[in-house]
Amino acid sequence: MSIPKLTIIKGPEEGRSYDLNKEQMKFGRQVTCDIVIPLTSVSREHAQVVQNEGKYFLVDNGSRNGTFLNNNKVDASQARIELKNGDKIRICDMEFMFNSAAGGDTTDAGIDEEIDETENPEDQPNIESSVAASQLILEAQPAEKLRALLEISANLSKTLDLDPLLPKVAEILFQVFRQADRCFVILAEDGPNPRLMPKVVKTRRAQDESGARFSRTIVKRCLESKQAFTADDASRSDAVGLSQSVVDFRIRSVMCVPLIGPSGKALGVVQLDTQDRAKKFTQDDLKLLWCVANQAAIAMENARFHERTVHDERARAARTADMKLAREVQASFLPEQEAEASEYYCKAYYKSAQEVGGDYYGYTKLLDGRLAVAIGDVAGKGVPAALIMSKVSSETRFWLLSEPDLPTVVCRINSALYPALEKLSKFVTFETMVIDPVSHNIQIVNAGHMVPLLVPADGSAVRDVVSDEITGLPLGVADEYPYEVKDFSIQPGDCLLLYSDGVSEAMSVKDEAFTTDAIKKTLAATPVKDPASLVENLRKALDAHAAGREYPHDDITIVCVGRRA
Repeated sequence: MSIPKLTIIKGPEEGRSYDLNKEQMKFGRQVTCDIVIPLTSVSREHAQVVQNEGKYFLVDNGSRNGTFLNNNKVDASQARIELKNGDKIRICDMEFMFNSAAGGDTTDAGIDEEIDETENPEDQPNIESSVAASQLILEAQPAEKLRALLEISANLSKTLDLDPLLPKVAEILFQVFRQADRCFVILAEDGPNPRLMPKVVKTRRAQDESGARFSRTIVKRCLESKQAFTADDASRSDAVGLSQSVVDFRIRSVMCVPLIGPSGKALGVVQLDTQDRAKKFTQDDLKLLWCVANQAAIAMENARFHERTVHDERARAARTADMKLAREVQASFLPEQEAEASEYYCKAYYKSAQEVGGDYYGYTKLLDGRLAVAIGDVAGKGVPAALIMSKVSSETRFWLLSEPDLPTVVCRINSALYPALEKLSKFVTFETMVIDPVSHNIQIVNAGHMVPLLVPADGSAVRDVVSDEITGLPLGVADEYPYEVKDFSIQPGDCLLLYSDGVSEAMSVKDEAFTTDAIKKTLAATPVKDPASLVENLRKALDAHAAGREYPHDDITIVCVGRRA
């Protein structure tokens, strides 16, 4: 009784048949498959033919590039499709015909249409061929070669460090290809004119390795075409031409196969050559080398991906450490504890939009017993704003301790910052006030910042403590700008609230700003009118307003100063 067969009707092994003598016959790139197709476009276990009660069925195993039956794509969700005599199965560039035992032999007609009548190249005195990846399929190799291929595949799959492994691959290739005198694994840099870098140079005699050279003509031809190249005698090859390197390096029979990873990019080549005209490589040798090159290319691309991942992870870790240090440095510019001066006491809240922020606030106790409170907001966010903020902090403290006149203090700070801010097209809104705990006089200078809010202890309306008329230009807009000062006082139990625009402009999920009116309503609704209660209630109101979206989108600073009742 005849056994049903699958016969190749398109591909480099046209006419070869496979007996369907198993319950399952698997097609795929993996060497354990029954019909091995060592191409990266073919899945590891691409498809299978299943036998059940004398009938044969085609099953696609969820392959990446699909399986076709009579030019119709097989749906991977279908359990199986029954095969009929003469059906054609196509996997990538390979095509097979199903020949049932009962249907007679139908393969001749299919093969005759495809046969190339040209002379068999093996009859020519100088064999030379260029074989594309899509044209190769692994034939049944001697047991030794298959063992070597499995050993190489197993080793390549177990490591992401190829530096110690590639020389081992070269050593195994020498065991398989006993006619080889030299083996090169050559990598190519990225770019239009890649630099060729020998990764492995191995010779049959160790003393020859220092002088071993490869032909750049052959390697570049292989890389550019992404095709395997072989010649019985490279010195007589028309494809290589009169290459001086071939003559100088005594290259005779040669195989050069590109290392093409899953992405389709040529990473380099593997080249084996002989220096003896009597030693020649066969087409079977080339196909086996191609299988090795495919496995090596996959491993190399995986290793490169792993290396990039490790590098990126280290960079992220370094950046995290840098940002942690930056946060610690920035925190050192902000007050470690709240300030007090006789009847006056403070409470603050600070939250940056990014790892570090551009808002600033600070307390400075002056030599005469007065207390200075300052707040600022650098245009922008993140590290650049934080660096400017550190400069604002140091200049503010220096001039408050050096200059008794408050408008002059702000002028000096502006002059110190102006050159850098003007060059960077940045500015800083700024506000500072000095409290005299004896006379209860408060002075304030405003450089484009939000006007402070007065929260009266008697329950009357929350209101601006000074008019916008004294508000001057932000720092960094104009040098030598004359800032004005305003004197006022607050009553026992009253509180003053200073804040940055990150509070009034906090956004909801509906892209609605919190607004100054909402700040006033929150302050008025706070039962206990003391700095800690006012700041905490305002913080909770902001959190509720911005719930459901990334928050904050801008740095938030709140400083509340109260006079004890």
